Amino acid sequence: MILELDIGNSRIKWRLLDSAGRTQSTGIAEQPKQLLDVTLAGQAIQRVRVSCVRPGELLSELTRDLAETRGIAVEIARVQRHCQGVTVAYQDLSRLGVDRWLTLLAAFRSSGGAAIIVDCGTAVTVDLLDDHGNHQGGYIVPGLKLGPAALTRDTAIRLSATPQWGLEPGNSTEEAIYHGALIMLTALLEKVVSRELGRLTTEQSPAVILTGGDAALIGRYLNLGQTTIQQMPELVFDGLGIALP
Repeated sequence: MILELDIGNSRIKWRLLDSAGRTQSTGIAEQPKQLLDVTLAGQAIQRVRVSCVRPGELLSELTRDLAETRGIAVEIARVQRHCQGVTVAYQDLSRLGVDRWLTLLAAFRSSGGAAIIVDCGTAVTVDLLDDHGNHQGGYIVPGLKLGPAALTRDTAIRLSATPQWGLEPGNSTEEAIYHGALIMLTALLEKVVSRELGRLTTEQSPAVILTGGDAALIGRYLNLGQTTIQQMPELVFDGLGIALP
């Protein structure tokens, strides 16, 4: 079995593959140790592939624990300038999150050409690929829940635990905040797509790919005209398989 971990800023996603690369199970965990000792106890795991953007000791502890208890050397994805046809635009590779890099690899493999990749997590990242796999940079903005959370931190506003999303003007402070956060994100994404459609490619229109925990929600409210949105929730994992075959 192959265990894949996507350690993000606020949660850990995992996927378990058999030796043929077929998905056996997936889920979300609070801590890797609980996942390994409880959820996946008894599984014959031979390999562990990891994408990690979270600072701190978590990755070091995971590496030590797997080496000591299971004799497994953790395989950690690292950003490379050139990999599988993708060339990164950043001058300083250490400044590009490995999760973003993995989505570039997976998107290029899937589309075979230009792509606009939107990862809807704690932060929303947008990355652009041209026909030839050249990364054209991107954007990073607060995610759907981060903006409202900042308002409650820096003002006297208090919000309910259950957001009510929409694009119409809000008829309460809560509605105005949640709807405002959503319309800001959708407006940004619609502007980026309309701006980049003809710039990234000389052939077919670029693929527009959404991934991340809020991808389905944001995708429901996007209006991209005739452009098709591809929902690819496993994009980081798919990139892990390309970077660490």
